[in-house]
Amino acid sequence: MELITLLDTNWLNFLIIFALSFLWFFNRKRSSNQYFDNIIKYADILEKTPKPKYQKDYLNNIKSKLLWDKVCFYQTGDMNKERIAISLINADIKNVINLLQLNSLTQYFCIRQNKITPVNPFLVKEVILLCVGFILAFIMVISNLDTVFRSSSMINIIIAAITIFIILLIATQFAIAPLKRLNTYRLILKDDTFLKRANDQLICIIQENNNSNSSFE
Repeated sequence: MELITLLDTNWLNFLIIFALSFLWFFNRKRSSNQYFDNIIKYADILEKTPKPKYQKDYLNNIKSKLLWDKVCFYQTGDMNKERIAISLINADIKNVINLLQLNSLTQYFCIRQNKITPVNPFLVKEVILLCVGFILAFIMVISNLDTVFRSSSMINIIIAAITIFIILLIATQFAIAPLKRLNTYRLILKDDTFLKRANDQLICIIQENNNSNSSFE
C-alpha cells in the first residue's frame, strides 16, 4: 500500500492517535497527585520513627504546606467554594472525601439561601464533558471495529486496532477522576445526615464571619 493511500485512508485515525497521545502526555505532566501522595506517606512514616523534635517539626511543616497548597481556596477568590469545601470536610465523619479531589468536588454543590444543596450532576461541567467524550469515543471505537472486521488490508486493521486501544486507554485515564468524584457525590447524598452536618458547619462559618466583620466595624 502506498504511503499516500495509507494516509488518505487512515488520516482520521492518525489524527486521533496524535491528539490523544498529546492530551495524555500533557495531563500526565500536569498531574502531581502521586508525587503529593508519596511525600505525605513518606512524611507519615518518618514521623513515626524516633526523630529529634526539629526533624519532626520539619516534616509536619512540609505536610502542612503541601496540604495547604492543595486545599486552599483563597487564590480562587470564591468564598462560597471555600465555605462548601470546609463544610464538607468538617461534616465528613466517615472519611469519604479524598482531599486531592476536594477542589473539583465543590462544583457538585452550591449555596442557596445559606444552605449547601447538591447540583444536578448533568449540569456539572466535567460530567457534561465526560458524557460528550464517552459518546465520541463510542462512535470512534465502533467505526474502527467495523474496519477491523471488514477491511481486507492488514495495515488498516492494525491501525484501527491501535486506535481502539489508545482511545480506550486514554478514555479510562480521563474518566477515573470524574467517576471517583461522582461516587463520592453519591456517597454524600446516600448519607441522610451528611448535608445536615455540612449545613450546620456552614451556619457556624457564616456566624463567625459575621461576628468578625462586626468586630472590625
